[in-house]
Order: sequence, then C-alpha cells, then structure tokens
Amino acid sequence: MNDLMFTNFNNPAPGKIYNWKGKIILIAEDTDCSFLYLKTILRNTEATVLWASSGQEAINTVRENRNIDVVLMDINMPGINGFDATIAIHSMMPDLPVIAQTAYVHDNEVQLCFASGCTDYISKPIDKHLLLEKLGAVLGPGVLKTLTKIS
Repeated sequence: MNDLMFTNFNNPAPGKIYNWKGKIILIAEDTDCSFLYLKTILRNTEATVLWASSGQEAINTVRENRNIDVVLMDINMPGINGFDATIAIHSMMPDLPVIAQTAYVHDNEVQLCFASGCTDYISKPIDKHLLLEKLGAVLGPGVLKTLTKIS
C-alpha cells in the first residue's frame, strides 16, 4: 500500500501522454481497492471507465454497452470467474479485446487466459507504465511529450 501512496499518477508513463477521449474501458475487478488503483492510473487519459465487480456484471455490462473498446478482466472473481466471463463476452462480441489481470502467473494460468480468448495479460501488482503500454496497443499509443522552450 505504501507504493500506492508514493506513486506519481500525474506522469503516467515516462515521456508519453495518452489521450483516449471517446474510448470506453471496462474494468472487471471485484475489489474496490484494485478498481480505484486502475481508475487512478487511467484518470489522465480521458477514457470513460466502467466498473463491473463480478464476472456476471461484466457480461451484463458488455451486453448493455456494445461501445466498450477494451476489457481489463480480473481472473479470480467470485461466481463467474474471468475465464468464463471472457468466453461469454466473446460469444457476444468476438473482436472485443480482453486483457487479463491476474496475481497468478503460472504457465498454466497464462495458457488459460489465452485459451479463454484474452488478447493479453498483465500480472499483479500492476505496473502502471506496462498497463498503459498494453492498453495503448489497443486504444492508440501514447505520444511523446515535446519539450517547449520558455523564452
């Protein structure tokens, strides 16, 4: 938790600015703390962030909102897990990118992520720079900051 307290969220990635205005990111995450961490990382991107606190809620959210651009899917959730939720989401929207987020990065778990249809995965604890790069592959890469000379 101390890492979160000392994390500078105003500079999301060294040398890059991300602008995803008009993009919708669904965060499927069952813990408030993890959701708020992800939302804080994304706050300067201008993306719209939706939250589903269970696999079933993620499925329902995708069913009701076909404009979602990417899903960040926690794998270990109560009820319907992230694997099954991803399969159900892809039955409705087969091309919707799903990035698995998991604390368990054993080879078998990573294989299960891809087998369920996830396009990528990120391990917890989530590195904000890596997350933005992975989302950038789907939503559009960050642009390099330009230094302006003050006269």
